[in-house]
Amino acid sequence: MRSLSSSQKTILVVIFELFLAVSAFSIPVYVSVQNGVNASYATEVRVWNDEFWDSLGRMWGLFPTRPVYMMIAKGKFGPEMGFTISYPDSFRVLIEINYPISEMRATVAHELMHVFQFAWIKRYRKMMPLWIMEGLATWYGGKEGTYTSPIGGNPFLFWSVDVLKYREYPSTEESKGEYYSEVYALFNAINERTDLEKKLPILLNDVRKGDTWQEAFSNILGENFNEFYNRWRKHILLVVIVKFASFWALWMGLPIFLLVILFIKYFHHRGIDDVKIADNDVENLEKLYGKDYWKDNNYK
Repeated sequence: MRSLSSSQKTILVVIFELFLAVSAFSIPVYVSVQNGVNASYATEVRVWNDEFWDSLGRMWGLFPTRPVYMMIAKGKFGPEMGFTISYPDSFRVLIEINYPISEMRATVAHELMHVFQFAWIKRYRKMMPLWIMEGLATWYGGKEGTYTSPIGGNPFLFWSVDVLKYREYPSTEESKGEYYSEVYALFNAINERTDLEKKLPILLNDVRKGDTWQEAFSNILGENFNEFYNRWRKHILLVVIVKFASFWALWMGLPIFLLVILFIKYFHHRGIDDVKIADNDVENLEKLYGKDYWKDNNYK
């Protein structure tokens, strides 16, 4: 059997890669709605998926090779507002109907980011920490829609939830909500420092070559990631403390302010009454001793 030349091998590889790219890109996202949900939601979500599919493919350098089954449903999913599960033959995504509609758009972008993350993990056999999984997803969701997840005003809760230390999601709904808020704020800070959409392919390439995630983030940030993170965390803690102090100063200061006003009014009216009493005394004395009684040296 005649062996192929190097140029022929190259051509075959290119053809094979093009075939994979076209077939992967053409894999549809099947969108359905839960019983009782307006079917128009599915049409809207399909349009969003077409937008996100292309931009996520550019960022990750691949397209998922398994179909995505996405259902729009009513319910209270908690802080997540959506779920993505990776199966051997498909991805299953559940999206909570949310208002305003821009928030639901953010959830769709968030969950589709997870689809591409799972596809990248399977392709390159590289584990991805939870804080990166959710940090990228919340950042992309906020970029493409409205992601309302501000960090709260509880400094004790903030300091107890250190996102880098979690291998699994926090156990309570309160801590989980704080976790999502913190990773969202962290990745927005990273994006302000370096354009994540442009730098993500560089970061992923560094990890594929053997860098740790912290090392790869250090490369795109231009400084040690742990130092960046610790400085960011201290800054956010200060903001949270100020918010916390302002809140309690308002609620504790308002009653004190009202008490001061009441005391001022009380003593103001008391002073007026004293003056009235003094005026009455003078009138009585004038009637008894005359108008110029005070000039009389005999008066004592």
